[in-house]
Amino acid sequence: MKDKLSPKEVKRLMEIPGNVKGEMILANIDYIRIKGGEEAVEQLKKRMKELGVELHLEEIKPMEMYPEAISVIIVLLAKEILGLDKKGIFEMGKTAVKLSFFLKILTKHFVSPKRCFEESSSYWVKYFDFGEIEPVEFNEAERYAVIRVKGYRFHPIMCQYYKGYFSEIARLALGADKKISIEETKCVFRDDFYHEYVITWE
Repeated sequence: MKDKLSPKEVKRLMEIPGNVKGEMILANIDYIRIKGGEEAVEQLKKRMKELGVELHLEEIKPMEMYPEAISVIIVLLAKEILGLDKKGIFEMGKTAVKLSFFLKILTKHFVSPKRCFEESSSYWVKYFDFGEIEPVEFNEAERYAVIRVKGYRFHPIMCQYYKGYFSEIARLALGADKKISIEETKCVFRDDFYHEYVITWE
């Protein structure tokens, strides 16, 4: 299979430092379950075992920290098992937010989208122990916002995943009636120093 994840790539990913809360990993597993049923989850477990990833999915706890590499590997295996295209990876990122009770509470806690934007760096540190989000600009009059993700370099597939992720956070913050668009204008995999996302709404 052309897109089959290799042990060499898994080894490379596992050597990259950085951890994420189990809630994110569980959301990705739930997406696989929603799209492919328990059979797809069993395929995921089988492939992880074949690739030497030592983690029992049933033992993952939402608030404990695990290597971000595991989350990335699961996204890559979701693409392999479910045959996901870019849209599917985008939807997977959106679903991670939809399934996160904590994130939904956070976005509803702040009284304005601007405040939510300004506090985005605090969201990141609640989930990740590496990297950072920099809220660059929020222009309510012209309906756009710019954020940067620094210190994140795992795999290009995650650029699409986080486009979906940030798009859904913006939808929760701005309101379900808003039409949200998002573009990655800078990317470390295109030799930029960070990932930059421009979010616009109507």
